[in-house]
Amino acid sequence: MIQKSKVSFVLPALIYALLIGTTFSPDVQPVLVKAFSASPLGLPVAPVVAGAVAVLFLPFAFSLHHFMLIAGRAAADGHSLSKVGLLAYAASVGQRYPELRRSQLICFAGLIYFVLVCAAWIVYADSIGI
Repeated sequence: MIQKSKVSFVLPALIYALLIGTTFSPDVQPVLVKAFSASPLGLPVAPVVAGAVAVLFLPFAFSLHHFMLIAGRAAADGHSLSKVGLLAYAASVGQRYPELRRSQLICFAGLIYFVLVCAAWIVYADSIGI
């Protein structure tokens, strides 16, 4: 049975909120204006980008929840909670715990999705000279 702790929900929600919240930082505003103009869709840039970030990163937040389930199982099994230790555990957890196989696949897909979104931003920002 998978044990879903409060942390497996709170931590992904906190990271998700921070990702969205950074779009409202005064230090980020000039970059957003360069990237998307001062009023995309006739609205201020920060709320538009915050909405786009919210939609784009929702799958990533979902995958973080599943990663936290795997991390919880790793802690319960007494495995290392270091970066490498958790990644190694996540790579093989589905074989030991079939109920976590779905979470393992969601984590892997979420990682690929995150890398693709970040790569798309890097290519876009580089193409417009940011």
